[in-house]
Amino acid sequence: MMAQENEQIAVVDLGDCIDCFACVRVCPTGIDIRNGTQLECVNCTACMDACDAIMDSIGKPRGLIRLASENSIRDGKKLVMTRRIKVYTLLLLLLIGFLGFLLASRSDVDARLMRTAGMTYNSLPDGRISNLYNLKLINKSRKDIPVDVRVEESNAELQMISLNKTIKKEDHTTLQFFIILNRNQVKSWKTEIELGLYQNGEKFKTLTAKFIGPEVYE
Repeated sequence: MMAQENEQIAVVDLGDCIDCFACVRVCPTGIDIRNGTQLECVNCTACMDACDAIMDSIGKPRGLIRLASENSIRDGKKLVMTRRIKVYTLLLLLLIGFLGFLLASRSDVDARLMRTAGMTYNSLPDGRISNLYNLKLINKSRKDIPVDVRVEESNAELQMISLNKTIKKEDHTTLQFFIILNRNQVKSWKTEIELGLYQNGEKFKTLTAKFIGPEVYE
């Protein structure tokens, strides 16, 4: 009888998990995070939110499922900002700043000008020379953008083939047109000319085209 009274009862701490399987139900990959980190985990943290909601309902502290190192779990040590972490944080901030600069400074319209493949130049009856070009325009904004194409060279003529000059939002279009120069303006086999893209009368992009003409012999 005395031996039974002096017998100590061993108490095993099984933790706060109540086997509600909420973390398993919300997992998009169907894994059981209670078995530890697994290859299928996508770090969506849905299991953390589900577990915290259950812990709140039963009056237990949050953080049963959390991102923590082995030392913090075993020894209760908090995260220390080491020099390596500071360097990685600085590099990450620089990359985010560079990405933000690229997004803020990009133009709403991307343009690619090319001469029509398989064609050289055409000699017109009046002695002038023409080249056929394709201009691919991509609208990166969420509004329709009207575009007007102009040749910056003096005494040069642009004859538009495509009638639609408006780029729909988040869409692309291709414009075809002839550029016509006087023969005395063609100084070599390849002559550089400048084209301007205008929106509501204001130029927002300058393009350079190669104009093909007959070889000039002096």
